Amino acid sequence: MSLLDVSHLAYHYPKQAVLFQDINCQLQAGQVLTILGPNGIGKSTLLKCLMGLLKPTSGTISMNNVPLAKQSVKQLAQLVAYVPQHVPDPGSLTVNDYVVTGRTPYMSFAQAPGAEEYARVEDALAQLGLTQLANRQVNTLSGGQFQLVTIAKALVQEPQLVILDEPTAALDFGRQRQVLALIQDLAQHHFAVIHTTHNPNHAFQLGHMVGLFSPDGSFETGTPDELLTEERLQQTYQTPLKLIYEPTLGRMICELPSF
Repeated sequence: MSLLDVSHLAYHYPKQAVLFQDINCQLQAGQVLTILGPNGIGKSTLLKCLMGLLKPTSGTISMNNVPLAKQSVKQLAQLVAYVPQHVPDPGSLTVNDYVVTGRTPYMSFAQAPGAEEYARVEDALAQLGLTQLANRQVNTLSGGQFQLVTIAKALVQEPQLVILDEPTAALDFGRQRQVLALIQDLAQHHFAVIHTTHNPNHAFQLGHMVGLFSPDGSFETGTPDELLTEERLQQTYQTPLKLIYEPTLGRMICELPSF
């Protein structure tokens, strides 16, 4: 049984053309799905459908063989953690108090977080190398720091599926590597992970599965070696990029030619 099963999914915003249609994919525990595609093609919208934040125009989404539409908000929050590109400003909360809100799906109404909840926060911050930020106010953090703190909040949620919308977008190279390593670590601990990126190199680094949006809105899944050919990537991004095998890395890398 698949953890996630998406069948013939389509979506369009009111009074607009179809954004995507007939999307089919499955994801097991321990698998990573890297979603690539041009700007505006529907990557973030697809993630919102998978989270139950948007209702698909047609098609079905199931988690553990139960349709998403039949699961309560609390049940979904115990199954899926979502880190969007743009997170609402949490104000002057400390990092500790912001991250602990990830425990909300497991707490009763008006229950205050206790020692057990904050212990999970401590572990998540340590895993991401953020312990020194624990008592900082969230609104004093850089964009990259806040991105990582929001990922820590998702880890505290203890989901089966982690969905990350462009998690490396605001990060320097060192932090990008850290997030990609975290994704691999989550997969090794039997989490399923879906993330979007504009960098094909991330897909080659992670391996696992790729979901590729074409400019016409079609969507195909497969391995990086199967899908990410030079011709397909050039068509996707409408630019003369090059794929080069780098023997010291043992994998393909994607590069833009000189101007």
